[in-house]
Amino acid sequence: MVVSPDIFHIIVEYIVIIIEIIVGILVAAIVIITLANLVKLLLSKIRKEQRQVYVHKIVARMLRGLLIALDFLIAADLLQTVLDPTLEETAVFALIVVLRILLSWSLSKEIDMGAKEESNTNKRDI
Repeated sequence: MVVSPDIFHIIVEYIVIIIEIIVGILVAAIVIITLANLVKLLLSKIRKEQRQVYVHKIVARMLRGLLIALDFLIAADLLQTVLDPTLEETAVFALIVVLRILLSWSLSKEIDMGAKEESNTNKRDI
């Protein structure tokens, strides 16, 4: 059975839309959960030093979720570029991917810095 190019194009478009919707829901959920955890932490009676450690953990969890969402968006962009492989679309895709990779890299560095800071805090407490 041969799939016609039109049907393939429609299927890939729907897949891209579904991925983008899932990413939107994922990002919204990440933000809501992070805000809820931060509010819960602020209302708790934990010491300020200990609260700082929990804030770093909450932020690191949020950043990991956003990294996953960025990976899915890159996949959706790749599928979209497969549909229109013109030079212009490929250049736009390359620019978007480079920007998202830079954003992913900076988020990863932020997570690493938070982990190192948490490790240093734990060593001081011992």
